This record gives sequence, structure tokens and C-alpha cells, in this order.
Amino acid sequence: MMNMEDLYRLLRTGHVQAQGIVDTVAYPLLVLDESLCVQSANRSFFETFKVDRDETIGQHIYQLGNGQWDIPDLRLLIMDVIPKSTAVIDYEVEHDFPGLGRRTMLLTARTLFHPSSASHSLLLSIVDATDRYREDAAKDMQFGELRHRMKNLLAVAQSIARHTTTEGRSAEDTVMIS
Repeated sequence: MMNMEDLYRLLRTGHVQAQGIVDTVAYPLLVLDESLCVQSANRSFFETFKVDRDETIGQHIYQLGNGQWDIPDLRLLIMDVIPKSTAVIDYEVEHDFPGLGRRTMLLTARTLFHPSSASHSLLLSIVDATDRYREDAAKDMQFGELRHRMKNLLAVAQSIARHTTTEGRSAEDTVMIS
């Protein structure tokens, strides 16, 4: 039979292991309870959003960082999208975060159902895709410029070909002239 001290030790070990798993995730990660209060967050979340544990754990997600997470697109995700599916991958949210500026975040959320009760948790990972989107936009712009220059070059070649007379010349003579 297990006494209270053994039960506490077992629960504590499970909590430490679970937090260790959460901390190994490279992207910011939150674990929310069913009332959307933060149960756990990883180091990446604290470092990325420049917040500490005391102002995060136990707080409602919309109250984090003086309300910086009270984002209409995030509310839509949590209230409308998540209840209709067990997981959402790369849901795009744009927001102006204090201290970070305008960012494009890709949110992946998964509902975790607890087998021993009717309650559930929400796992929310956050990937900052702002730099990747800017790089993609720059590549698209460069590709557009290259395409424009290639069209111009082709137009010049076609113009030269149209204005070059070939009457009375053989193919060999035409090659020799150019």
C-alpha cells in the first residue's frame, strides 16, 4: 500500500519528467487547462516573449504580457477551430508584440484528453515565421525581377532577328555574319 509521501514523490517525479519533455521542444510551447490558464510553459516561451515563470504560470492566456495574447485570430482558433478538431497545424496569426514588433506566428494546437476525467488540456506551440516569410517575399521579388529581365532580353533578341535580312544568304553566311 502506498503512503502519502510515496504518492507525492511519484506525482513530483511525473511532473518533473513532463516539464523536462516540454522544455526539450525548441519552439515556444504552452500547456493550457480547460479554462485556458497556463499550466506549463517551456524555456523557449519565456526567452522568446521575455516573460518570467511567475507572470505566466496560472495566468489566463489572454492576460499574458499585459494582454499581448488577447489576439482576435487566437480567440478564433481556440474558441471555433479547436473544438471542431483535435489538432490544428500551422494556423497563421499576425500580431504586433510589445518588444518584438509585428510578427507572423504559426500556431499548432492539440487537445489532450485526460482518461481519468472529463477534463482536457490544450498544447499550443508557437513558431515565429516572420523571418522565413520575409525571406520568401525577397526571393519572390528577385525571381520576378529575373523573369522581367529575361523577357526583356528575349524581346531584344526577337527584335534583332526581325530586323536582320536573310535574303540571298545561305545558313552558313548568316552564321558567319553573327
